[in-house]
Amino acid sequence: MTDLPDPPLGPRLRELRQRRGLSIKAAADQAGLSASFLSLVEREQSDLAMNRLLRLLQIYGASLRDLAGPPTAPSAVVRHGQEAHAHSPGEHIEAFMLVADTDRPLVPMVWVYEPGAAMKETVALPTDHFSHVIAGNVTVETDDGAHALGPGDTIYLRAGRRFRIRNGDDGTARILGCGIATHASALFGSG
Repeated sequence: MTDLPDPPLGPRLRELRQRRGLSIKAAADQAGLSASFLSLVEREQSDLAMNRLLRLLQIYGASLRDLAGPPTAPSAVVRHGQEAHAHSPGEHIEAFMLVADTDRPLVPMVWVYEPGAAMKETVALPTDHFSHVIAGNVTVETDDGAHALGPGDTIYLRAGRRFRIRNGDDGTARILGCGIATHASALFGSG
C-alpha cells in the first residue's frame, strides 16, 4: 500500500502551497475553506475530508502521488497491497487505485467505508462514473433522492451530478468505482 510516509500530511500540503506561491488565505479562498481551518490542517491539528484534499491538490497542481513520494514505474499489473492509497480518517473512508498510473482512459478504484462512514460533503465529479457495491450496504444521496444499494447493485452518475455516499450499516462496505482518468489523476497523479 502506498500510504503517505513521514512527514505528516499537513507539512507536505504547506510545502505544496508555498511552492505555488500561495498565501494560506489565497489557497483557502480558492478551496472554499477558512484560512484558520487550513492552518489547523497544515499544523496537523485538524483532519481533512477526501473531497477537500482533492480540491487543495487541484489548486496546488499536485496529486496524492506528489505527497506519497517518488512515482513508481507504470505497469499493467498492480499487486495486492501495492495500490496507491488514500485515507480520510475523519470520514473513515479509504481509496485504493487499481491501476499503476492514471495515464489511461479509465481508472478503477476500490472505496472502503467503515461502519458509519460517510462523505462529509456532497461532491460533483467533472466526468461520468459508476459505483458498484462489492460488499456491505450504502446509501447514495443525490439531488433526486436517496438510493439504498447492496451487494451487486450499481449506480451510474453523470458528470456534474451531486452525490454523497454513506454507510449506515454495521459492516464494512466495499465499492468498486470507475471514472475517467481526469478525476483520479487529480487525486493520485498521472504516470
